[in-house]
Amino acid sequence: MANIKDVAKLAGVSITTVSMVLNNTNNKISEKTRKKVIDAAENLNYNANNFAKALASKKSNVIMAIIPDISNPFFSLLVKNLTYYAEKYKYFLYIHNTNNKGLEKSKFLKILNSNFFAASLIVDRNIKNIDRELIEKNNIIFLDEVDFNDRNYHIVTGNNEKGGLLGMQYLIDRGFKNIGILIGPRSTANSSRRLSGAIKAAMNNDIYINSSNIIHGDYTFEGGYEAGSYFLEKNVDAIFSFSDMSSYGLLKFFSENKVKVPDDISLISYDNLFLNNLVSPRLTSIDQNLEKIAKYSIKMADDLIKNKKVSRKVMVEPFINFGESVGDKNEDT
Repeated sequence: MANIKDVAKLAGVSITTVSMVLNNTNNKISEKTRKKVIDAAENLNYNANNFAKALASKKSNVIMAIIPDISNPFFSLLVKNLTYYAEKYKYFLYIHNTNNKGLEKSKFLKILNSNFFAASLIVDRNIKNIDRELIEKNNIIFLDEVDFNDRNYHIVTGNNEKGGLLGMQYLIDRGFKNIGILIGPRSTANSSRRLSGAIKAAMNNDIYINSSNIIHGDYTFEGGYEAGSYFLEKNVDAIFSFSDMSSYGLLKFFSENKVKVPDDISLISYDNLFLNNLVSPRLTSIDQNLEKIAKYSIKMADDLIKNKKVSRKVMVEPFINFGESVGDKNEDT
């Protein structure tokens, strides 16, 4: 087991110098000497190494992930994938759950300043308007689209416009024209992108989507349940729901009102949560590919921590996971 004398010998400095570097008690020590000490501690696997590196560089092997709701299956699955890849890259993942309340800038700064995080992954769309300097200094990466005036920030996320196009095109290819769209919360970038893709697919096929067929479901079960009666009144023959959680609410409402999916109304969803295997009918759903989002975000964090050049924006391609909730209207004609 290496000790402080071994570190001093390998670094070619005194024991006192090693102690001052590891405890960050002397700011007059040159960066060259500090690096020699830290490198020596690392090479010898000195037991104070991780703590020493954190003190010396004000960084650590800890990556923070800020999420809005750990109880939501979508975020639980994302965290599971992030944890897997963090461990592969030798990092520890710290989870901060905001309980859908977001974070005030002062509280966010307090969290960053009181901990040695090597990087931070922000999934909560309520956290926005963060200074560029703060983003760069703390290796902040966004895993959801946010409404910044300055869009030159690091982001790894699903291609929401492509997902919206895929879902709408799938319905159109099966003969549906009177389509309802259950979107997310107002002023939410990913919902707007999905809607843009869906409308583009409709326009490409000369299909008009009435604006009254587009309503907010807020990505919640309750929002989906409440939307069920509205879509029945509009007599739509298919629904594109932008969230599996909202789709579960729709299925609940339709079941209670003897509406059969997909016989009476077809439903395509978004997220492809594992719960889809437990509901009936099993949802056809757009998969954001959370495994790749997690993989690429941890890789980007690792590159930023190591001062490597990285792409500012990584868009992960979605795909359709086929279930049983979409029929074929072409067969009825």
